[in-house]
Amino acid sequence: MDKILIKLFYLKKHLPVGRCFFLNLHLLFFMEKFIPLFAFILFCFGCTQKAISNKIDKARLDSIAKASDSSYSKPYYRSDFVTAQYYLNKKDSSVSQLMKDSAGNIRQIIIAKKDIRTFFAQYYTNGNLQANLPLDEFGQFHGNGIFYFEDGNVQSSGNFTHGVKTGQWNVFDEKGKVIATDEYDKNGQIIPRQHP
Repeated sequence: MDKILIKLFYLKKHLPVGRCFFLNLHLLFFMEKFIPLFAFILFCFGCTQKAISNKIDKARLDSIAKASDSSYSKPYYRSDFVTAQYYLNKKDSSVSQLMKDSAGNIRQIIIAKKDIRTFFAQYYTNGNLQANLPLDEFGQFHGNGIFYFEDGNVQSSGNFTHGVKTGQWNVFDEKGKVIATDEYDKNGQIIPRQHP
């Protein structure tokens, strides 16, 4: 392919001006054939992303419990959380908090190191994830956030910027159809829609 391009550029440089149009047609034909192929390859292999589990990772919870220096439980006085279980790890300065409902189901997990959240997850009573909310280095929601219905279908998705919703957020019905789109400014305020 490089040899073809070198020949084409050599010919273009040494052909009379009238023949450059003919050469440009060949370049367009060449690019027309290979750009879609390149785009397809980029789409297939360049955008792979690790699948996110929508269930509680029991193995991770076990490893947190085993690595902790101490743990304790205390009652929690909310309607959705009844007990809080804490695991302290002095080696990496982390605190893991598991919030449970009255049936003993884990409903929320927060892991913090040096008072900054490094992991946050809330779960429905059936163990399905309520939201996938990535965190920045300050423990604030940052990046593509996804909220789920109890059955695991996407409820809404959009972008967080250092803890606030920004840009376009799509809201879905339980069948996956977009039912609303909201636009947020950089301060997390909904931008009112302009009506003609």
